[in-house]
Amino acid sequence: MDIALKYKIVEKIIQTQDDVVLNEVKSILGVKENDFWEELPEDVKQSINQAKAELDRGEGITHEKVMADVRERFLKS
Repeated sequence: MDIALKYKIVEKIIQTQDDVVLNEVKSILGVKENDFWEELPEDVKQSINQAKAELDRGEGITHEKVMADVRERFLKS
């Protein structure tokens, strides 16, 4: 396969907006997307999982409460 044809293929890939085509090319070429979770340090993963468990138990602070506290603390007139 000559280089000109390879460039045409690359050009078409860059120009396409079709996710099906892009996913097929990605699959054929064995391109893997990095999952940020896998790159996190173990202690960070544990902290996130702990926070999620606390929220599941209803131990979290609502967004409204946090925003009210921020307004009270930083936006006083």
